[in-house]
Amino acid sequence: MNRLEANLSLLAITFFAALQYVFLQAVPSSISSFAFLFVTNLVGFLFTLVFFFGELFRVDKKQVLLSLLLAAELFAFNTFLLLGSRDMDASAVAGVVAMYFVFIPLLLLLQRKKVSRSSLEGTALVLLGVFLTLGLDIRNFSDIHVLYLILADISIAVNLLTVEKYCVRSNPAILAMGELLFGSLFGLAGWCAEALLFGKKMSLPVEPAFWSSVFFISFFIRGLYGVVQIYAQRYVSALNTSLIFSTEVIITVFLSPLLSKQMGMEAQPVTWMKVIGCFIIAAGVLTADGMPQQAMKLYRAGSHGGRT
Repeated sequence: MNRLEANLSLLAITFFAALQYVFLQAVPSSISSFAFLFVTNLVGFLFTLVFFFGELFRVDKKQVLLSLLLAAELFAFNTFLLLGSRDMDASAVAGVVAMYFVFIPLLLLLQRKKVSRSSLEGTALVLLGVFLTLGLDIRNFSDIHVLYLILADISIAVNLLTVEKYCVRSNPAILAMGELLFGSLFGLAGWCAEALLFGKKMSLPVEPAFWSSVFFISFFIRGLYGVVQIYAQRYVSALNTSLIFSTEVIITVFLSPLLSKQMGMEAQPVTWMKVIGCFIIAAGVLTADGMPQQAMKLYRAGSHGGRT
C-alpha cells in the first residue's frame, strides 16, 4: 500500500463512519451504553475472527498489551459518543465529532513535536467548515451532549496518536481483534456493574431497527474500520488521518436526510450554510495534505519548462 491507497482506504471507512450516526439514532435511550458496546464489540470480534483466525498464531505479549491500551481509548471514545449522540441530529453529531483533529496539533505541541504550516492551515479551514455546518451557534457547545462529544474527540485524538506511535510494526488484524475482545469485556463489566448498582435488567431490545444498527456498526465500524485504520496509518500521519476522517461531516450532511427518512426518523434539512461548510472542509483536508503547494510546484515547473 502506498500513500494514495492509504488515503483512499481511510476515505472509504470514513464513508461508513459517517453513516453510523444515522444508525445510532435507532438505539433507544433506555438501552445501556455499556450493553450496546458489549454487543457490537462482541459481534465485531466474531466477524474479524472468521476472516483473520490464522493471524492468532502470530500473537505475542506486546500486541496483547497494545490491544488493551487501544481498546481502553476506543471504549472511552465510544462511550462518550453514545452518550452524546442520543437526541441529537446526525449531521450535528458528525460535525462535533469531526473536530477531534483540533486536539491532535495541541497534543503534538505538548509533546514538543513539530506541526507543519500546511497542517495548521488545513486545520483552521476544516474548523471553520465545521462551524458553518453547525450553524455558527456557539450556544450549541453548552449542551451536555456536545460536551460528551468533545470528550469523545479527545479520546479518539489520543487513539490516533497511539496508533501512529506504536502500531507501525504491529499486525493490524491482531490489534483489531484484541481491541474488540477487550472492548466487549469492558462493555460487559460496565453493564454488569450498572445492573448491580442501579438495579437495571440486563436485557436487549428485539426491534429490527436496533439489530440493524448493531450489525452495521459491528461489521463496518468495529471490525473493518479498526483493521483498515491501523494498516493505513503506517503511511498517513495522525493529523492527516483525522482531517480525512473529518469529511464524515460532508457525507452525513448529504446522506442523513435520505437515510433518516427511510428509517422513519426526522432529520435536519441540507442548508446552503452546511453546503458551503462542506466545501471549506474539503479544501482544508486538501490544504493539510499539501495539495496547493504541490500544484503550485507543478505549475511553476511547467511554466519554466515552457520558457526554455
